[in-house]
Amino acid sequence: MPFDTPFRLGPFLVDEAGGLMPPPDRDARFTLRWRGCRVNAALRPTGANPTAPDSIALRLQAILGRVPSSAEAGAPQRGALLAALHEITHHLQPGLSCGLSADHRVILHGETPMALPLTSRTLVTQVTRFLLDVAPYLDLTVESGATPVGTVNT
Repeated sequence: MPFDTPFRLGPFLVDEAGGLMPPPDRDARFTLRWRGCRVNAALRPTGANPTAPDSIALRLQAILGRVPSSAEAGAPQRGALLAALHEITHHLQPGLSCGLSADHRVILHGETPMALPLTSRTLVTQVTRFLLDVAPYLDLTVESGATPVGTVNT
């Protein structure tokens, strides 16, 4: 029995050629974990007409860890970690930005424009490139004393 296209598969609409498209009414979002790091991904239409976009943007957000509060036992490492984060912000690869959230999470952001039609292979390739780009920053934050997200109440 053939599928009627487009059809919904998870957060995506799939066309007759197998191309992936975010639904016109919302972003296509998914989450993954890599080396203990939570990575949020969202595909959003770009261009003048969101119901028939000519391209999409892949937004990725990696939560690298959490800076210990000054009231916690890890407070002595706090200064070294904040210094490392300051250095990170000056040496990021193009297209990446790093910030500290209100609850002390270290978050690395990236955005990549992508042409349509989007295939699953292209999507997996772009997410993998982001993960490989994140690796040295994740190593640095962990070595500098960041605590994994989810191990303490925030």
